[in-house]
Amino acid sequence: MLPSHGANPHHVYEALGLDIPERIIDFSENVNHLPFPLELSMETFMPYITAYPDSNGEPFLSAVAHYHGVDKRHILLGNGAAEIFALLGNLLHGKRVTIIHPTFSEYEATLAPHDVTFDRLIVEDIATYRLPMTAIEQSLKQSAAIYICTPNNPTGVLPPQHELLQIIEWAAQTNTLVVLDEAFIDFIGEHVALIERAPTWPHVIVVRSMTKMYKMPGVRLGYAVAHEAIIAKLRAFTAHWHINGIASALGKEMLELQTYRAQTIDALRAPRETFLTFLQENGYKYTHSQTNYVSFQLPDRSLSDAFYTFMLHRGCVLRHTKNFLGMDGSWFRVGIKERAKMDVLKEGMIAWHKHRLFL
Repeated sequence: MLPSHGANPHHVYEALGLDIPERIIDFSENVNHLPFPLELSMETFMPYITAYPDSNGEPFLSAVAHYHGVDKRHILLGNGAAEIFALLGNLLHGKRVTIIHPTFSEYEATLAPHDVTFDRLIVEDIATYRLPMTAIEQSLKQSAAIYICTPNNPTGVLPPQHELLQIIEWAAQTNTLVVLDEAFIDFIGEHVALIERAPTWPHVIVVRSMTKMYKMPGVRLGYAVAHEAIIAKLRAFTAHWHINGIASALGKEMLELQTYRAQTIDALRAPRETFLTFLQENGYKYTHSQTNYVSFQLPDRSLSDAFYTFMLHRGCVLRHTKNFLGMDGSWFRVGIKERAKMDVLKEGMIAWHKHRLFL
């Protein structure tokens, strides 16, 4: 069985019984492709290793408050955004939750142990990705919560803000919790985010991850912003000292890197647009992503499994979509890398076009 998450490519080769090539480029993970932005030293972080961490998650808590201009009582820190999704399960035990697919698998994975019933709404056309607004309005009448990934993972598409605001308005009428996952919104910019408005709504929580933009998946750190009543309920389920000192100190430094964020957005633009042009010229379907990953489908989707294996043999690890409802393995997601690596990917895809003539 293939892994249900990107990264750790050796698990993919093991699952398929394939030999691992000497050179691997992991397009299945979608963290920032730029170099890590800080020079770290043991001396800098030794005080955070040898002392107990601050019980409130400082200095990261204050850094988040300053960055978004919100009061600290509206913020919940997490050992990764994944912890926050896990904590939400405690509030939704035994209830009905609307999930819009395809989307991040951790939503259902963290809710399933809490006997949640899912109303799964599927986007009809992946390539043109639009939220199923009519179905959402109806679903909200029976749901305790709705999860929306914005921008969407795995398509990279950002739902129009007016549609998100409409959903928030409908949810207020049905007393439905709106969970907005803005894990990848940094790659577009804060001007399209709703996180700073979250405290003004009593039924909205916006979740962020420090993993993707700041290239630190190994340091588990995330946070959420919401009305203080929601934050208080979730905080009651957290363990003491669940934010380690190194993560807190590093997170503070990262949020101050305004130039790095701007450079990342600029550096993504050319390789992403070049790859989209390549897909168009070669007859692929693709999503109009605004983030650091793109999803695409072969002209002949019946060859998807053969294509995936072919690319693995060439050392190009793509993110399969067999566990994304609505994509069902016929789409692939690739994280955007620097030009040289994207060239390797395109060379492999060109080789596939030649190879398939002999299938």
